[in-house]
Amino acid sequence: MSKQKSKVPLKTKLIAILLPMSIGLMGALFVKYKVLLPVSISNAYMEPTLKQGTTAYFIKWFRKGNVGIGDVVIAKSPLDPNSYFIARIIGKPGDSISVQKRMVFRNGTVLDPTLFPEPTTQSIALIPSGKTEHDDMKEVTVPEKSFFLLADNREIGVDSRTLGPIPESFLFAVLW
Repeated sequence: MSKQKSKVPLKTKLIAILLPMSIGLMGALFVKYKVLLPVSISNAYMEPTLKQGTTAYFIKWFRKGNVGIGDVVIAKSPLDPNSYFIARIIGKPGDSISVQKRMVFRNGTVLDPTLFPEPTTQSIALIPSGKTEHDDMKEVTVPEKSFFLLADNREIGVDSRTLGPIPESFLFAVLW
């Protein structure tokens, strides 16, 4: 005797296939547009960490209290709310930050130079140390609910040296 196959209705088959596919697609779209932010790097401000012409992925969902020294973030520009820039956090609220002879000091202690990798190639000639505003900066105390951000490529980067401390509400995403 042979067993008779029970016929599964087409509607049930379609639901069994399309429902998980739809849930997976919605989940992927949600992550792509609400959690992860692909950013095409259009300048050399963060070289060699983020090379010009590459794509970096940032996380939009993060707790501002959990970001730390050395984290790379996207922040809104205080000068133009429609502009964003990428920089590294080097100062939290209450920290005193200064730059002397290209060395970055946080609370009187020099930050590890490997935190800011030097670019291997320069599109502009480096001016001798002590000759530009990028080499020295007077001490600044980071106010409450603000961060001090610094670009890796300090010769051309835009950061807190010119914009001042950035309010934490201006932080938009953190590098994945």
